[in-house]
Amino acid sequence: MRRRDGSPIWLADEEPARVLDRADLNGKSESGIYSEAWLQKLLHENPKAFPVEQIEAGFGDLVPLCCELPLALGGSQTGYLDNLFVTPNGGLVLVEVKLWRNPEARRAAIAQGMEYAAAVFRMGYSELDAAVQKARAAGRLPSATIFELVAKQHPGADQAEFHDAVSRNLAKGRAIIAVLGDGIREEMLSLAGLVHGHAGHRFTFALVELAVYQVSANARVIIPSVLAQTVLIERGVVRVEGDAVAGVKVEITAVPVASGDDAGNRRMSISEDEFFEALGKKDPATFNALRAFLAKTETLGIYADFRRSLNLKHPAPEGKSPLNLGVVAKDGSVDTGFSTQFGRIEAGRRYNEVLAAAIGGEIKEYADKTGAVKTRDGKTPRLSDFLPQHDQLWLDAMSRYISDICSRQEGRTTGAVAGEDQSPSEEQLRNLAHERVTDSRNSICSRTDT
Repeated sequence: MRRRDGSPIWLADEEPARVLDRADLNGKSESGIYSEAWLQKLLHENPKAFPVEQIEAGFGDLVPLCCELPLALGGSQTGYLDNLFVTPNGGLVLVEVKLWRNPEARRAAIAQGMEYAAAVFRMGYSELDAAVQKARAAGRLPSATIFELVAKQHPGADQAEFHDAVSRNLAKGRAIIAVLGDGIREEMLSLAGLVHGHAGHRFTFALVELAVYQVSANARVIIPSVLAQTVLIERGVVRVEGDAVAGVKVEITAVPVASGDDAGNRRMSISEDEFFEALGKKDPATFNALRAFLAKTETLGIYADFRRSLNLKHPAPEGKSPLNLGVVAKDGSVDTGFSTQFGRIEAGRRYNEVLAAAIGGEIKEYADKTGAVKTRDGKTPRLSDFLPQHDQLWLDAMSRYISDICSRQEGRTTGAVAGEDQSPSEEQLRNLAHERVTDSRNSICSRTDT
């Protein structure tokens, strides 16, 4: 289906509604201010204009490093990446900006973005740091190292951890790669399919449209949209041939996922990849046990929400905040306290009692009557306390917790008689959970695929 968007309406007190005109970014406007350089500057000075949360939830705040990052493309060829960002946790975002003024630029945009990304991934931390400082000097920006720029916005950042994280991401080719333009054409979406279906090494690729609407001579409304994206892709060798006249050919040879990653061919987010990498180092004994457990929780409609930690969530029957059955940190610690939040104290207490009894622990209650499972010595439990020896008990406790919440809602909506057992059967619960998760996933897919 062809994509059509309406124009935004500007409403102000005591003023008539006004349809905003979309700015001409093709160099034909009377002011002549709009150009790729203008878009680069816009992103660098306003990183929130880049919709990173829509591409990778929980990826982190973007710190702009430079525009026009100099790159060695091989042989005597050089290039310049339009925008480079980093997060306080060492995440990388590479953006190539394009105004679609001619068909050649459109066809070459994805190929160029991939080629530039491959050049970045060949760098080490020191090389990247030197290139950033060179770009900042050329752009007449204050001299600063990558970490100095991060520490200025996030004073608590640890330099050694940041250095190691960036180095790992460069070595693994793990980053968000985006082509951003004023209007993504339909042929660009089909080209993105090439990346989605065949590309490789741990990057997420996205096509982003940045619509600019003129409010007044000195005011604009910026509307970013993620039009297409992949999820995490295994790394491979990217070879780009041809030119803008003869056409561009992108050939990508995939490299298998490193041993120990038993996710098969299932694609994952960068946040998930980073989580399991960190967990494998901190708590290798439960690495595979957790993967097997997550596969079993899916039968209950529970989904893994990877952000800075792993959240075990289930869609809420009330349509409000999702049920949270536990937060697993990258060091393997497990916090079950969220199960008692949002008025779910009684169901959460029963859930925590089962888990605490299984590990010979206790429940720590807080002033607001919420509570969480603790070990016998009052510490936060670890995955190894539950998995794999108590995996079925944990699943049964999850099922009962979801049933408690669903039956409570069922009683509210049907006006159940007090004391009457309104709990759905296990089969009904599983079917209900499957329907909710399917609807949720379909909704997400419809947003990202259009």
